Amino acid sequence: MDITQFIKQTESHKIVPVFFHQDASVVINAIEASYKGGVRVFEFVNRGLNGLETFKTIIPHFKKYDDLVIGVGTIYDSKTAAQFVEAGAQFIVSPGLVTELANYCVHHNIAYIPGIATITEATTAMHLGCEMIKMFPANVIGSAFAKAVKSVLPQLAIMPTGGINPTEDGLKEWFDAGVNCVGMGSQLFDKLKINNGDFNGLEQDIKKAVKTAFSLQS
Repeated sequence: MDITQFIKQTESHKIVPVFFHQDASVVINAIEASYKGGVRVFEFVNRGLNGLETFKTIIPHFKKYDDLVIGVGTIYDSKTAAQFVEAGAQFIVSPGLVTELANYCVHHNIAYIPGIATITEATTAMHLGCEMIKMFPANVIGSAFAKAVKSVLPQLAIMPTGGINPTEDGLKEWFDAGVNCVGMGSQLFDKLKINNGDFNGLEQDIKKAVKTAFSLQS
């Protein structure tokens, strides 16, 4: 998926779940609960030693959803990105800005969202051809920074990730700052529900967050 399509998708679906678990069946259930909850963009986090194998296991389960976009985060180099893209990843996210990864993704027309924490990094990302940035960690940097970035680089779409609460106040703060969507991990995925296999409860949590995000759209 190219970055223009990805940005449009996130504009329509404001919450991007960010999730990883060693057990592929848990990831499958988490993605299923997210989809039923209204999510259409999902970021699988590449952690541990079996991230690629887990991703290869889960992808076939979601070919039935032609409106679901699944990508991979915590990617640091183009070789790893290429392996995930070959396995079916539709977008690539990294915690920081990686020049060679940006070059690879732009050259191959793959949506790449680099993590940034300064105006210099945001500007560098733009010059490398990135059209969307990931503010990370969002709860440390703050929503005021997102507003500042939009004031000087309005052409960049922003996806803050990290420590954002799925409440009306928590989401409103960021959308009022002009972000395109929000990435949400542990605040969205209740660990107790995950451990207990309560994916119906998880679906309801996600549905509530998605409904809240939609209600804040101007």
